[in-house]
Amino acid sequence: MSDNPKLGLTTARQAVVAVLSGAIICGLILLAFDAAGTFPPVVPWSVPIVLIALAIVAAVYSRILPKRVEERQATAQESFAALGVGKAMIMMGAVLAGAHVVYVVRYMQVFDAPLPSQRVVQGSVTIVAALLAAGAGALLERACLVKGDDEDQDGGEAGLSSAAS
Repeated sequence: MSDNPKLGLTTARQAVVAVLSGAIICGLILLAFDAAGTFPPVVPWSVPIVLIALAIVAAVYSRILPKRVEERQATAQESFAALGVGKAMIMMGAVLAGAHVVYVVRYMQVFDAPLPSQRVVQGSVTIVAALLAAGAGALLERACLVKGDDEDQDGGEAGLSSAAS
C-alpha cells in the first residue's frame, strides 16, 4: 500500500459488491416477511420518480462541471462534493437495483400475493430507475476527471480534478 493514497473512480468490482449486498439484504428482509406470514409493501411510485429526478440532475450537472473546472469557477470543495455524490449515486443505485431484482423475481414466482403484478411492474421500473441513477452517478464521477500533466499510476492521462485542486 502506498504512503500517499489516491482517490479513484468507483470500480466495477465495488459496484458488483454493492449489487450483491442489496440482493442479500433484500433476501433477508423477504425471509423475515415470510417468517411473519405477511407480504412486504408494494414499492411506491415515488421511489422510481425520485431516482429518475436524481439521475437527471446528476446527468445535467455532469455536463456543466467540466466547463466550470476548465474555467476555474469550481472550487476544490465543489469537486470533492461532486465526486462524493457520484460515488454515492453509483452505490445507492447498485444496492437498490440488486435488492429490487430479488424482490421482482420473488413476486414473479408467487402470484398468490396481494397485487403481484403491481409489485413486479413497480419493482421493475425501480430497477431501471436505480440503474439510471447509478449511470448518472458514474457520469458525474467521470466529470471530475481533468487532463493533467502528470500521469496516473495506471498510465492514464487524466487525474481527478478534486485531487488536482
